[in-house]
Amino acid sequence: MQRRFSMRVTVDANILFACLIKDSTTRRLVLNPTLTLFAPGFLKDELAAHIIEIKEKSGMNDEELLRMIQKVFAQVTFVPDKDLKPFLHAAASLIADQKDWLYLACALNEDTVIWSNDNDFGPQKRIRVLKTKELMSIVGSL
Repeated sequence: MQRRFSMRVTVDANILFACLIKDSTTRRLVLNPTLTLFAPGFLKDELAAHIIEIKEKSGMNDEELLRMIQKVFAQVTFVPDKDLKPFLHAAASLIADQKDWLYLACALNEDTVIWSNDNDFGPQKRIRVLKTKELMSIVGSL
């Protein structure tokens, strides 16, 4: 019996936005069943705040975009921000940028790596941060 590999990953907003905007490596990774994806709950509100921009950049009509959002959301477990509160102090001790604390808290809470193409997480060494190319090479080698 062959064991199925699963990698636990916290995704940042830019990854999900990129996935919705363009059919790309990022979208294929988000929809890849070998990845178990998590994100802080606030990301749903962030997406809603930028939905017009995402629609314009994607070129999708309302129905197509709704289907894609549903497909993506089915792959991601959105962790309620209240569940991440106990990890905020630890996250704050890792980096100064408050906008990234919930991602770090999510990664600590769910025991994941972080998938981000931003360099903001660079100073901390506690949680592994993977860029899309690095994650693709890991998933591609399975």
